Amino acid sequence: MLKIDNRIGFEERSTMGMDSQELCVDLAHFRSYPKKVNYRYNSRGFRDHEWPEDLSDVIWCVGDSFTVGIGQPFEETWPQVLQKKTNKRCLNLGEDGCSNDTMSLRIQEINKLYNPKLIVVMWSYFNRRRVNGVNVQYDEREFSDEQDLRNFVSNYETVNSLPINVYNLTIPTPFNDEDAVKKAYPDLNFVKHLDYARDYFHFDVKTSNGICDLILKKTGLLS
Repeated sequence: MLKIDNRIGFEERSTMGMDSQELCVDLAHFRSYPKKVNYRYNSRGFRDHEWPEDLSDVIWCVGDSFTVGIGQPFEETWPQVLQKKTNKRCLNLGEDGCSNDTMSLRIQEINKLYNPKLIVVMWSYFNRRRVNGVNVQYDEREFSDEQDLRNFVSNYETVNSLPINVYNLTIPTPFNDEDAVKKAYPDLNFVKHLDYARDYFHFDVKTSNGICDLILKKTGLLS
């Protein structure tokens, strides 16, 4: 779980998935985006530098493409911004299209192998699933909101029952009935989408900074 096979040895490139002229949401925005974006992956297949040998005091950042930072310069992804604000090594374990099922398994493996001090997880869309070892995007014709919520709650409660410090975020608008989820799980922090990355779907550095300020406020990392 602590590697992404199809990104290992991936050749560096300047576009990726939705962050391309063919798949972006707004072509004019894509073409006028002022910052340079490159995608480089480490030997584990994550968009990050190589992991240090000593992992005893790192912050583990788990998520989907919003954590990868699709459409953003690498140094403006929220794990990199958090690293600068805390002066602690933040590992980016974001995976494009990652389901909450996979995130839960990934966090359980981190817990088993590394005795982490802090894991920050940015949960993904509730309708994604892990099927036969693969992240799959389902739609409302196949799974109801009620089923989606039950699946998320199972993953959320599994992760938060572990004897580790977990800080819970969600991507912007992961589920239709957010108010009900917020009421049931007040420790779950919903991200506000404040700006747009080059693909005009994922968020950009203003949102990254807001996320990190929220993490710092709630976790006391700078106290």
